[in-house]
Amino acid sequence: MGRPRLSSIIAVHGLGSDVDWSWTWRDPHNPEKRVHWLRDRDMLPAKVPNSRILVYNYESRWDVDAGKTRLQLCGEELVHSVDSLCRGASDRPIILVGHSLGGNVIVHGLLYANCEDRYSLLLDRIVGLVFLGTPFRGSKWQPFLDSIAKLMQPVGSHRGITRELGFDEPVLLDKLHQFCRLRNRLSTPVSCFSELHETDYGRRFQIPGVAKGIVVEEASACIPGLDRHALQANHLQMNKYCGPTDRAFLIVSAEISKMCANAKDIVRRRQHHALTEKPEARLCLRDLFLADPLEDKKALKRKKGNRAPGTCEWVLGTEELTAWLGSEQPAGPASQASHLLWLHGYPGIGKSTMAIFLAEELSKAFAATDGNTLAYFFCDSGSEKRKTATSVIRGLLLQLVQQHPQLLDHLLPKYEERGAQLFESFDALWTLFMAAVEDKKTGRKYCIIDALDECDEESRKTLLQQFRETFHSQNVTSNLRILVTSRPCDDIPEYLGKFANIDLASFSETKQDVDRCIKERVEDLARTKHYTDKVKEQIRDILREKAQGTFLWVGLACEELKDVPSKDAVQVLKDVPKGLHSLYERLLDTALGRKGARADVVRRILSFVAVCREPLSLAELSEACQLHQEEEDMDTRIQFMRDEIASCRFMVIIQGEKVLLLHQSVRDFLVGTGPGYFIDKHKAHADLAYRCFGIGPIMHAWLSADLR
Repeated sequence: MGRPRLSSIIAVHGLGSDVDWSWTWRDPHNPEKRVHWLRDRDMLPAKVPNSRILVYNYESRWDVDAGKTRLQLCGEELVHSVDSLCRGASDRPIILVGHSLGGNVIVHGLLYANCEDRYSLLLDRIVGLVFLGTPFRGSKWQPFLDSIAKLMQPVGSHRGITRELGFDEPVLLDKLHQFCRLRNRLSTPVSCFSELHETDYGRRFQIPGVAKGIVVEEASACIPGLDRHALQANHLQMNKYCGPTDRAFLIVSAEISKMCANAKDIVRRRQHHALTEKPEARLCLRDLFLADPLEDKKALKRKKGNRAPGTCEWVLGTEELTAWLGSEQPAGPASQASHLLWLHGYPGIGKSTMAIFLAEELSKAFAATDGNTLAYFFCDSGSEKRKTATSVIRGLLLQLVQQHPQLLDHLLPKYEERGAQLFESFDALWTLFMAAVEDKKTGRKYCIIDALDECDEESRKTLLQQFRETFHSQNVTSNLRILVTSRPCDDIPEYLGKFANIDLASFSETKQDVDRCIKERVEDLARTKHYTDKVKEQIRDILREKAQGTFLWVGLACEELKDVPSKDAVQVLKDVPKGLHSLYERLLDTALGRKGARADVVRRILSFVAVCREPLSLAELSEACQLHQEEEDMDTRIQFMRDEIASCRFMVIIQGEKVLLLHQSVRDFLVGTGPGYFIDKHKAHADLAYRCFGIGPIMHAWLSADLR
């Protein structure tokens, strides 16, 4: 299957020219040797692969058998033709290249389109303009050309075009002013090119030097304030290049390449601006917003740390992911099963790191193609905004609308009826979500939902039931693909086991990734702790033997070694138990038994961080735990809290100013209802509520007044 065309590049020739020779360079010493820089594979097609390059032909003759036309008519016809040609690819950006008079035709056409509502979408898709020697203010050669046109009237010449090109002609100046206002409103990238060498028209008639000069001076070819470039060429050479190394070609093609690279972003920005200018659209987006998945991904990435080079990449070559990403398949159970992919594994095996990797890789891949859109959501049991079914769908829908603002058309009618309450109903949200993903004009939608098991029980079941209903239907949409990551716990296998799935533990590549991670972590330790080669090798071997395919265990074990001298490192690592649960027990025992440690403080910190509905800041945790309240200086109090948190032995981390548990598995270890758990979550909730009542000044005053 060929890659989709990303942009349409349309070249418009100049006065008295045509598409056959206007863009073709001929070797003066070998007329048979020709280079067409718009068509030859090693020329512009090599610079902008997957772009459609077209040439536009129009009636530009003025000397013999000329058509009775003028610039305005040429511009209108250009717009009609481009709109008709590109109607089947309504999302494809357009770049226009004009040589000489062709640039004037483009200007007249754009101004015409701006006056016609039916062409508003076409204007929004024009993302770049390249003008090669365009006489925006006319040419001082116009009297010469107009005189020739008069002389040649007996053979069918026509002055409709030539008489409009006088230097500083008022009509041209007005058109230039209007064009600049339009360009500024749309923020369209423009590159203007001027000629540095004189053109000798007399040489063409064997009388060199008789008619020689700069055809379009810089003052006319370049628009003040916009990008300008001078080419080592005369007017007739500005649109003809002798090969891939031609300096003029390199300059012009670089500008076109840059426009192609920025094309999709320009179109989306315009669409977003146009839609969000509407007050109801701004309100709709504001009420839809609950959390920013992009910010959540960045925060999770900081929490997890950088991925070891080379890890995770193998998943892109698996049959399961290839099928999930694949093109249309014949209808049937097999194709339905591949629309949802379940990636699962035990705690600490790297599911979220894999989800981050896929989100970033697919975002880059889809940005370079047309027709695919990615949205993602990272669930978190520690945040009320990231563990409900409605928050998941709101996050996905928000990203789809941000990338394709026209999808707001599916939301606004219902939003105008129900307002913000619309986004509190899962069923209403799912209906809007499906309307957005089934929108064919915006292509196929891929969604990644990480850590589904961290949603609350009711939300998890709601999502699982909806997935099964949607993807087991005989009318399953081919426009939606969902990838879910989770632990294989609770009722998740019952719902997702029938779909395509990837068990990370069953792939040898996972163990290889852990080995890469171990190698990188040991190298870091060796640099800072000055390990000998022997110690480094011993530590690497112990980590491999005990890791059991768990990245999280490797990370914690290496943290244990950071404060250990190299002579003790091997023995300390031997004493670290296998398995996360046993390791957490050791960390907790160490925290509680450390010299000078206050067990009640450790318990309070772990309890409140584990059960709070949203992450607490250092200042909030200080007040909740009633620690260091005597310190009036807030900076000092916060620093003391950092010291207290450090005593919790890696199970609690600080990110920004927020205090978080290291991993969901830490919460599972700490919180429970049985006697074997460190924290009774019901008691912890009650204690935290009591602290809130106790430290809340308004509630405190109210209670005091009531008691009196």
